[in-house]
Amino acid sequence: MPQLRFHGVTPARLAPVSRALIDQLSEATATARDEFTLECITTQYVFDGQLVDAFPFVEVLWFERGQKVRDLCAQSIAQAMNEAGYPEAESFFIALEPSGYYIAGKPLAQIADKPLAQDGSSGSA
Repeated sequence: MPQLRFHGVTPARLAPVSRALIDQLSEATATARDEFTLECITTQYVFDGQLVDAFPFVEVLWFERGQKVRDLCAQSIAQAMNEAGYPEAESFFIALEPSGYYIAGKPLAQIADKPLAQDGSSGSA
């Protein structure tokens, strides 16, 4: 966690920028690199009865970290997308609640290494 879901983005174009992107996101969020998941979702878009090119966008599912961190992450994502050949990509953040996040059937709030902060952050999320 955090999980980034890339729509309209090919794995071949994302892979070369993924290391630098995770490095930047890891630093901005104070989260270990191996906590990030990057997923390219194959999507087919249809408009007016035709298959059309996909518009690239990124969903970020995470525990809220505040506006400053969100802005830094959005800038890193935009830079990576631009370098991957998607200069007009959009991103949006979906804040998850620790009480609604489960690992092996147990709420994260009960199994976190240390108590979660109000913003949902912990040592590993």
